[in-house]
Amino acid sequence: MTELLHSQFAGFLEKERTLGANPVFIFHGEPALMEQCVGPLIERLLNGAPSDLHCEVMEGLADHVPDLLACLNTYDLTGGTKVVWFKEARLFDTGSHLQQRIDRIREAVEEDDVAQAAKGFLNLCGRLGVEAVDVGDTAGFPSQIVPLIETVGEDAVSALAAYCRAQGWSVAAANDPLQTLSQAINKGFPAGHHLVITTSSRVPKNRKFYKIVQEKGVIIDCHVPLGERRADKMAQETVLRQIMEDQLQRHGKRMPPALFPKIIELTGFDPPTVRDHIQKLIDYIGDRADISETDVNSLLRRTRSDPIFALTNAVADRNVVSALSCLNALMEGGFHPLQILSALANQVRKLLVAKDFISSAHGRKWHRAMGYPQFQKSILPAVQAYDADMAEAAAGWQGIARTTESAGAKKRPKKKPMELALASNPGNAYPVFQTLLKAENFTMGELMQIITRLSDIDLKLKSSNQDGALLVKHMVMTICSATS
Repeated sequence: MTELLHSQFAGFLEKERTLGANPVFIFHGEPALMEQCVGPLIERLLNGAPSDLHCEVMEGLADHVPDLLACLNTYDLTGGTKVVWFKEARLFDTGSHLQQRIDRIREAVEEDDVAQAAKGFLNLCGRLGVEAVDVGDTAGFPSQIVPLIETVGEDAVSALAAYCRAQGWSVAAANDPLQTLSQAINKGFPAGHHLVITTSSRVPKNRKFYKIVQEKGVIIDCHVPLGERRADKMAQETVLRQIMEDQLQRHGKRMPPALFPKIIELTGFDPPTVRDHIQKLIDYIGDRADISETDVNSLLRRTRSDPIFALTNAVADRNVVSALSCLNALMEGGFHPLQILSALANQVRKLLVAKDFISSAHGRKWHRAMGYPQFQKSILPAVQAYDADMAEAAAGWQGIARTTESAGAKKRPKKKPMELALASNPGNAYPVFQTLLKAENFTMGELMQIITRLSDIDLKLKSSNQDGALLVKHMVMTICSATS
């Protein structure tokens, strides 16, 4: 029906009289912009009905699509409008989906959630082309599911296969989640029932899903260009100004326009941080209506990240479009390929440490669907314990190395044992949370291969006349490419 930019959505809500005729809304792009749009949309759809009774929020894991559709197609006892928000949907993520599925099955098995583990197992079999009813019979195990067997054991796999047989489930029912969702949207939901999807991944326009949503509902593009061109910078500044002005207006506060550039200079394009800064200022001035330059200077510190961090974050997200845009901007800005390669290597080393934590005994309770508060409560202490163990091990290795040095040999500089600590600053734990999430986009094998290739490219850049920009660009595309 409609495709909109985030800047057009407020006007759409104001003018659209038949909003209820749209069964599905999908927002993709910058989380801060999606959040601005989704709240008013749900409020408008519910039209005064209590959200705790008529709006359900579900975690956006692809394996939750069957539960999502069951909820959408079920009438509430109260009747009337129903909104289901599929939040932070992971329908379009790249990376090693196979390992992610295996990890979720393992978690369900460890929690004795047989039904959830069996659903994940059935879905995995469908992706691998294995018929679940044949798993664990006298013919033995198909080779495709060996990685699962290595993770949870033969007995667990046999039990899951038996559970699927007992329920009468077959792989035919385990379609691709995106295909299943597309078919459901095309078929339609009960009158007054609406699906809202938010995802930071770009929805591919060449997918059938996009075309179906385009026909049946509304697609809102909340992406912001991340380049260094003047047009990109103006678009970024417009978004940040909108966030600041909306927040000030909501709290009845004012700030001189001349202070906006100062705040943007402190933060760069970082909508969550800008929002947090404005909220700090609002809380700081109390009953006063006006924020002054003195307030800004007294309270805010520079948090701006260098442009190269935008590249490494995009690469860790395996977002090839954003990564190449950032890479081109860096090249145009005069960055040397070796600088960029070094930044990529540092990022991959962090991901390796995070992946090692996830696979260790310390990381058993971690799962990518948890929220930040739960991470702080149950995972951060485990991260600190892991760091302590790694530091102790590193100190031991250094001690052995020192004892093997000859008495007359020149001593090498000591390396800091905690230089690769996952939580080097526990007081600022959110980056650790983000690193663990990004590590889920890779397998350990992939990360080891990437490190090897980065080393090879480093050697080529230093010992040959090959085009450095081309080598780095190819490396970025390789890292971002999906492997399954």
